[in-house]
Amino acid sequence: MPKHFNRNKQQSWSNDRSNDRDRRVSLKTHNNKYDRKPQGQNRDWSNAIRSHLEEEDVDMGFSAGSSRNLKFNRKGKGPVRGRQGSPPPQNGRRKLLEGPSNWYKISLPHGDKFDKTFIIKTLLDKMAPLPFWPIAWQVFGTTITFYVDDFKVAQKLNNLDRQIQLPNGFKLFIRVYSGTPNVDMTPALKEKMKVVMAKRYNSMTKALDLTKFHADPDLQDSFCALFKPVVFLAVIDIISENIPDLEALNLHDNKIQILNFLKNIPKKVPNLKILHVGHNKIRDIAQLDCLQGLPIIDLKLDGNPMCDKYKDKPTYISEVRKRFPKCMKLDGIDLPPPISFDIQEEHHLPPPQQTFLCNADGGSIVRLFLEQYFQIYDTENRQPLLQAYHEQALFSLTMQYPYGYSKETKGVPWLNWYATDNRNLLRVSDPDRRSKLLKQGHLSVVSFLQEMPQTKHDIHSFAVDLNVFTPQMLCLTVAGMFKELKSGHKTPPLRYFFRTLVIVPAGSGFCISNEVLHISNATPDQAKEAFKTTVNVVGSPAPPQAVATSPGPGVPIPAAVAVFDDATKQEMVKLMSAQSGMNLEWSLKCLEETQWDFQRALLTFQSLNAQGVVPAEAFIK
Repeated sequence: MPKHFNRNKQQSWSNDRSNDRDRRVSLKTHNNKYDRKPQGQNRDWSNAIRSHLEEEDVDMGFSAGSSRNLKFNRKGKGPVRGRQGSPPPQNGRRKLLEGPSNWYKISLPHGDKFDKTFIIKTLLDKMAPLPFWPIAWQVFGTTITFYVDDFKVAQKLNNLDRQIQLPNGFKLFIRVYSGTPNVDMTPALKEKMKVVMAKRYNSMTKALDLTKFHADPDLQDSFCALFKPVVFLAVIDIISENIPDLEALNLHDNKIQILNFLKNIPKKVPNLKILHVGHNKIRDIAQLDCLQGLPIIDLKLDGNPMCDKYKDKPTYISEVRKRFPKCMKLDGIDLPPPISFDIQEEHHLPPPQQTFLCNADGGSIVRLFLEQYFQIYDTENRQPLLQAYHEQALFSLTMQYPYGYSKETKGVPWLNWYATDNRNLLRVSDPDRRSKLLKQGHLSVVSFLQEMPQTKHDIHSFAVDLNVFTPQMLCLTVAGMFKELKSGHKTPPLRYFFRTLVIVPAGSGFCISNEVLHISNATPDQAKEAFKTTVNVVGSPAPPQAVATSPGPGVPIPAAVAVFDDATKQEMVKLMSAQSGMNLEWSLKCLEETQWDFQRALLTFQSLNAQGVVPAEAFIK
């Protein structure tokens, strides 16, 4: 009874489950985002699987005796590989894509079980007729890795995956990836490179051939590709240290892409005349800008992507000659001579001079004027300079920090005092502000000069240029160094100044009608030479030295009555004779009658000579 009861009960439960299945099929689907989608709306994974197959190594083949990877389609037409919707495999291997660098890493899992010579010979036989150069051969655990520098070679190796039967009965696995290793430039590697470069150097022609440098048999165990900046810089250092007189360099076929890190190459290889960088990866001719300054006469660029940018040859040649004006041979073809000045011999510019005089007669005037002006300017009382400026004189001030030594640079003294009255027209655009900063009239000018910091000028640092010299006007520029005294600094700051002066005759002397003063800090090079060099301000003859007296109020500079010694008087007589054309006797008489005021004597002579009252005997020498 119990058994029967249990059996009937089991049958009842079975019927109930059958009914439950029928009921479940008819249940209403809930609108829930986590519910499964209806059949036929499954997500299409084909794109995701395709990218996955291109990036990762997936075993698409069948293993003997295994059906784990097999799936049957719903129509019963046999097994299929992979997931439903995935792309068809390409001979059981992933597709190799060409990388930007054209370098590829080759990995041989379990390759350590065989000798290196055996593996290389086996791969050489299978790769023929393609050249095969394994570079940077290394063993990591059971895996062998090396690099190749050609896409066709890498593609062929990729196709040989599991196609080579090994002596142990297994097939050789070959994995190919795009990429290059990092380079550690050790002293040992640099010495090895030096030996290889010595082998490739021709001392007779001073030429170094670095064609496909990374593929040299003596460097195959290392990665010394020149497109790596650390390797290229090491090569340049070796050249600079051992063969600085190098004249020809061949960098053909090194996959070089950039050169802008070679900024110092013109200094390290200054005699380089022949440069071949053909069949590399240079995309823009601007990469050659860092080589400007080299005396290149023979250049090879063909085989680089940048050459395809130029549709016409003249434009290509023009771009090259902008950087290498002496280039006479491009890509193995002789170029027409460049358009230049028809000068057979090279002529050098004259050496720079501290003083330029457009008229030698103005030298003495300028000398005396500057000496007496700065003698007063470097005192605490600058009021006597009222006689040095015209009643309607104009004065303006500008300032600027030297390039590379701004206000924020550590240790640079500030120019705040001068910044307040800076009338730089590029910075002050407001007309009213410009007018306010312009000092007008000799009272306003000298009042402003009196407020300026006290100074001590290095008269021997002055560079003077007399640009205009006429009876009506002198225009000169004077530049030099001065110390700013009582500035609050422990060490008086060293300044650089540049004055432009327009000087006109006034009474028995001269005065300034217009002046622009520019103030800046001294650069380190200028500071080294300041206050230690003794040279003449305007050149020979030496300036007359006044024994006593400075210009006082009411006396125009340089019309001061000074007492000169006999040697100075004799020099002034010679100078007067040279400028007036009179003999020494009449020149002496002219100076004595004007109380040795040279400018007054010269002006008096010019006036009397114009009237024709100077006797002829005054010109007899």
